[in-house]
Amino acid sequence: MRWPRRFRLFQLAIWATLIGGHPGWTRNPANPQWNIVLISIDTLRADHVGAYSHTPSVTPVLDRLAREGVLFDEVFTSVPLTLPAHTSLFTSAYPSTNGVHDNEEALASSVPTLAEQVQAHGMQTAAFVGAFVLDRRFGLARGFDEYWGEFSLHRFAREDPGDIQIRGDKVEKAAADWIASHSSHPFFAFVHFYDLHGPYLLPDSWKARFPRQLYDGELAFVDNLIGRLWEDLKRERLAERTVLIVTSDHGEGLGDHGEQKHGFFLYRSTTHVPLIIRFPDQRYAGKRIPSTTRLIDVAPTVCSLLEIASPPSFQGRSLMPEITGNEGESWPPLPAYSETLYPYRYFHAAPLYSLRDENFAFIQAPRSELYDWRKDPAEMHNLIEAKPATASIMRGRLDAMGAPEHGPSSAPLSPDLLEKLKSLGYVGAASNSSVPRPSSSLPDPKDRIFFYRQFQSALELENRGDARAAAERLEAIAAREPTLIVVQIEAGLTRQRLHEDVIAVKHFNMALQVDPENALAHYDLAISLGNLHRDQQAERELQLTLNLQPWFPRAATALGMAQARQGKLQDGLASFDRALALDPNDFDAILNRGNVECILTEWDKGRRDLNHAAALEPDSAEVHQALGTMWFYQGNLDTALREYLHALRLAPRSSSVHSELGLLYRRLGREDDALPELRRALDLDPNNREAQEGLHNAAPNP
Repeated sequence: MRWPRRFRLFQLAIWATLIGGHPGWTRNPANPQWNIVLISIDTLRADHVGAYSHTPSVTPVLDRLAREGVLFDEVFTSVPLTLPAHTSLFTSAYPSTNGVHDNEEALASSVPTLAEQVQAHGMQTAAFVGAFVLDRRFGLARGFDEYWGEFSLHRFAREDPGDIQIRGDKVEKAAADWIASHSSHPFFAFVHFYDLHGPYLLPDSWKARFPRQLYDGELAFVDNLIGRLWEDLKRERLAERTVLIVTSDHGEGLGDHGEQKHGFFLYRSTTHVPLIIRFPDQRYAGKRIPSTTRLIDVAPTVCSLLEIASPPSFQGRSLMPEITGNEGESWPPLPAYSETLYPYRYFHAAPLYSLRDENFAFIQAPRSELYDWRKDPAEMHNLIEAKPATASIMRGRLDAMGAPEHGPSSAPLSPDLLEKLKSLGYVGAASNSSVPRPSSSLPDPKDRIFFYRQFQSALELENRGDARAAAERLEAIAAREPTLIVVQIEAGLTRQRLHEDVIAVKHFNMALQVDPENALAHYDLAISLGNLHRDQQAERELQLTLNLQPWFPRAATALGMAQARQGKLQDGLASFDRALALDPNDFDAILNRGNVECILTEWDKGRRDLNHAAALEPDSAEVHQALGTMWFYQGNLDTALREYLHALRLAPRSSSVHSELGLLYRRLGREDDALPELRRALDLDPNNREAQEGLHNAAPNP
């Protein structure tokens, strides 16, 4: 991307400032021995923080930090989605540069990150993430000595990955414990609270205080946790050696412009985020920076604070000149760019791009919008017709900043993969990997908000436990718009959770007819096919999944299970090995590899894997049942009995545990104990063949 001359001149002016061209810079507070704590409160819109004039305030801690530090009034995210926003935060780069436009995309290893720069500087580094969407597999763990946030995905096998989270009190405790044990040497700690994102996991005591305002309740809860972390820093005598930075990745619609959540539009409600920086000894306390700022400016600011040179790939600028400048002095502003491909990728609408400067917000769409945000902060009065010249200038500036002509393009599919897709009937449909301009013939997202709202309401029904009502609502949307892939997949998943896999298969196949390259649809289809005992077809779908997304460990695990069920034990082992190469703590891969090794009488390997699985999940009935089976076949019947009884305590309604325990009792000569277990197994599952045969072979009464 080639920057216009006015931007290049501005960058030269900034560099002149950095080397001493401005008198305020002589008060440079940089100190390479300082600690940095960077806190991201996921999904926090700035206007719900008291310091940003939200009344009544539920954020006394953030308000105090703002009084003791520097508050930036106008900070905007690059993307109103968690992973791409945090990727921009850590790479100081827009999605067109770092390649991450959406959740579940992985950052390329060639893109430098802030953590890598800090680690190379000799600091200790650690991250504490509260959501799977920031899991290490997506590339942000590079540069961190410790990346806390192990997400046992097998516990959430039927949940949306975006909903998998760790509550904030656990995140805060992990961060505080690490800081206490690493306080003797400068450190950089990233702390991520996901609580405001939803589904809300607010403790009951806090729910009682905010019965109708759960969003603000979650914010008050997290505010309290930040206060607790700050007190921990004080107790360790670190507060006055630590720069504390608090920000967010994006906001939340909360109904504004018809958007309850985020990602669909680019209005202020979802792109405006807070930024507070508290320095040691409270220097610059109470200062407010009114000029437009970008989330990509945070990483260069941290580098400046630590006297580290920012890598050339960083597109942001250090905020230190604004912080140290004299009151009333203005700095040349830079506009803030934002984008969202969400409406295009999931609702067949045009993507959106926006640009915000000191006065106006321009949103490029099939029906573009222009707002004077200072007079109209809610962005309700579109001035696109009243100010055509301003709109034209803003559109030109947006184009100059590199809104993509066609968006990121995935690598072309190999001929053999295309042939496999064709052999399954997935032909003639184009993938949505390319992104057209907003001026294309695609509908404006404003005209598709109805479907988005209906989709979100279905997800809310499911979160409340009413899966059947959710499925019916999703299917009503799919009936009106059968090509909405996200709706077809979610409808299939909901039917899958209801154990209605025949219907689920139809939805996944509909999604694949629209987009044959959708790896998630292939994976979900395979899971339902496996549930229906159609393992050969499941294996084929999982092979396609891994061809499309080779880094997908759960697909490799599922492939191994499908192969093992067909008796392809060596193939299964190879697939489990592949999964564990991607994720060494994949519980399902470890457990099932151990089971297969035992079937192959590789007892030492099997015992090692099953014990590893038990160490990961000591309360898993599956593990203790597997250990019981292993000891049964090795002839250690007393140990087998202990494991089966342990499994039964954990899963008293497991038909297979009852039947295997019954067979063990028979082997021990305890027929009076065996028969009740076999009968109970058959009561729980009339199709349990092991229990049927066990009862059939029971000794006749004398």
